[in-house]
Amino acid sequence: MEEEEMNVVGLMIGKKSSAGVPNKNISMVLGHRLCEYPLMAASGSKYINKVFVSTDSPIIAEAGRSHGAEIIDRPHSLEDPKTLTEDVLSHAYNVIVEERKEEVDFFVLLYSNGGFVNSELIDDAIERLVANPDFDSCVGTVSADMFTPIRAKRINDDGELVPFVDLDVFGQFTSNRDSAGNVFFIDMSLQVLKPECFARMDGNQEPFLWLGQKILPYEKAFGGDLDATWQYPVLEAWLKENGPETVRKEE
Repeated sequence: MEEEEMNVVGLMIGKKSSAGVPNKNISMVLGHRLCEYPLMAASGSKYINKVFVSTDSPIIAEAGRSHGAEIIDRPHSLEDPKTLTEDVLSHAYNVIVEERKEEVDFFVLLYSNGGFVNSELIDDAIERLVANPDFDSCVGTVSADMFTPIRAKRINDDGELVPFVDLDVFGQFTSNRDSAGNVFFIDMSLQVLKPECFARMDGNQEPFLWLGQKILPYEKAFGGDLDATWQYPVLEAWLKENGPETVRKEE
């Protein structure tokens, strides 16, 4: 597929309610609402032709319109805070492809609280997926050995700390963070997918069913969707180095 012939569609999702950090999607970060950063990244992409925003928030919708996006209003059935992401994506996919008849080659999935993204990352991830057609998606991936599952714990019914998973599956390991191998987490700020990922989610790799079965990693130094207050300083530092020109720190 020639890159100039591609129809790449951006889709940002974001809800009005938020459990971890109140109003995180519309919180102010370095003079802009958090949800504006993925929109600015999409607007600057040389491949994205159109952007849609699926939301139940009037403020997120207005931010989307101000950056040239088309709004997908969610039905009341998707306004519950416990609504699954895959249900939101299925609805948005049906609106974009079935109702509005968009012929999409690739989707760029953006989160309203996913600020660790810029136009260059999006375009590079698109090019990588085009160059690796056997993969279903290309997603940001962050190495975080300090969060290895061999160190993870849960509190059982007796109030005791116990391993979160069966440690026997890891074979031999020590208390060293990398003794069971490197650990990677998906950065929800950067996701490029084939439309088939949205159309058929059954049987895909859990828990992120919309990423398909074969996922191409795009290694990043930082990332993640913002779900805790301690992430704000990290995001601000990243944006000053990698964000839009309006927030990059002066040399």
